[in-house]
Amino acid sequence: MRFDTFITATLITGAIVTTPVARAECDISQTKCALKGGKCNIHFTNRTADAGGLDGKSNINQTTAIQAVRVKAIDSKGNKVGNKLVIQAGDTKTMNITKKANKQFDAIRLRSDNAGFMFGGTTMRCEDIVAVLNGNGKCKLFHGNRKAGGNLTTHIGYKCDGGNVGGPNDPN
Repeated sequence: MRFDTFITATLITGAIVTTPVARAECDISQTKCALKGGKCNIHFTNRTADAGGLDGKSNINQTTAIQAVRVKAIDSKGNKVGNKLVIQAGDTKTMNITKKANKQFDAIRLRSDNAGFMFGGTTMRCEDIVAVLNGNGKCKLFHGNRKAGGNLTTHIGYKCDGGNVGGPNDPN
């Protein structure tokens, strides 16, 4: 092999190997709060002690099951990004989304902190996060159930006044 061919092949191979892999992340740069140069926050209120109601977007009937809810930002692989919040029933805590965006988060995961093995968690996708940040930044977390494939399943759900979004949004 000629030396110039070897160098060219090495450079091409090196470029392929060192090319960064595109990663998914939630872009909040065009939200109202980001464009104003302020902090982008979501205020989560744990309403698992409340009963009644139906979230039409997820088809979940809200029921009472008092519990702490763990809220954490995750990357595209499901790994925690930054600190998590644990919100006791009736309490409100604020997640600084700007800090999570600086660490390339992809979504927010909601799960029962004390009974996660019994209740399904929920992932708040980027589209919903952006809608909440463009709204008033407030979300309620609740416990509920729904029939899926003939089975009754329980979940931690969310309903956000800001952005008029709710979940879980999976088809089951």
